[in-house]
Amino acid sequence: MLTITWQEEIALLKQDLSKEINKISGHSEINIPNHICINNLKSKLERLDEIEKILSIEKYKIAFIGTIGQGKTTAICHLFNLITDLKISKTSGVKTEDVTETKELLSTGAGRTTICEVIIKASEKTYIEIEPYTVDEMENIITEFCEYIANKDNPQPDQRVIISKEIDRAIRNIIGMKLRYKTIYVDKKKKNETIDPAKEGFDKIVLDESKKLEPGEELDKLRLDELKKIALNKFQKLTLNNASLGSRTTNRIEFDNQKNEQQWIKNTFAAINTAEFQEFAIPKKIYLYVSYDVLSGSNLSQFDSVIDTKGLDENP
Repeated sequence: MLTITWQEEIALLKQDLSKEINKISGHSEINIPNHICINNLKSKLERLDEIEKILSIEKYKIAFIGTIGQGKTTAICHLFNLITDLKISKTSGVKTEDVTETKELLSTGAGRTTICEVIIKASEKTYIEIEPYTVDEMENIITEFCEYIANKDNPQPDQRVIISKEIDRAIRNIIGMKLRYKTIYVDKKKKNETIDPAKEGFDKIVLDESKKLEPGEELDKLRLDELKKIALNKFQKLTLNNASLGSRTTNRIEFDNQKNEQQWIKNTFAAINTAEFQEFAIPKKIYLYVSYDVLSGSNLSQFDSVIDTKGLDENP
């Protein structure tokens, strides 16, 4: 039995519609019923064109869109088998035991953790590529970060620079000024204290500049603002020097077959997402290509790609 493909069927329908339109249009006199009929047939012809375009798409792209912290990345990981079982130690009271927990391969949890749009594709082998920020763009981002640090204690909120937590974390990794945490006791109560090397560094420059004042020179608000501008300029030069932007030219890293593939994806994606690799710039987009071995039982290969977008109210 001869089977007709959908392409052939649509072509025949379009041919029949065109013939009928030409037949009616060929009448010496076009009355209102004929005019309505022609428009109706043309509408069906246009609809067939749309159907043909839709059916010609072999694989679709799926985009997950939503506000920050709604679980887009978590949903993607579980829907497409981007998960792994990890053994971890848990302490309950004085007892510690090893347990196995299912973890997502992409950085997730508490929202605001994916620094940029992530495009996930099925592939013969596992590797990660990035579309990086340019050197000029990185310089602008770091300059904004420095202004954010300089105005961190400004009592007027409208004068503070706002950057996302992901960009903040990535820049700190790039310039070597990661936040540190230590435990302190206040009135016998344990508290965690955050130490900010960037703020400490900026404040030290301001202090050093203030020591250059002439004897008896008054440090009023105007003079202090001038010192802060000088300090900001020096702090920006320091951070840009630390960043070594010119050496961050690597855009691709492949699975090296030296360890568990799922664990490699989890660790490498996390490092790129937080700009921990010295040879990588901050990513503007991350392309994650996952091998069919990892995707066993997943339907990711049925789609062109899955796109994990940034939160709708996220900063650039």
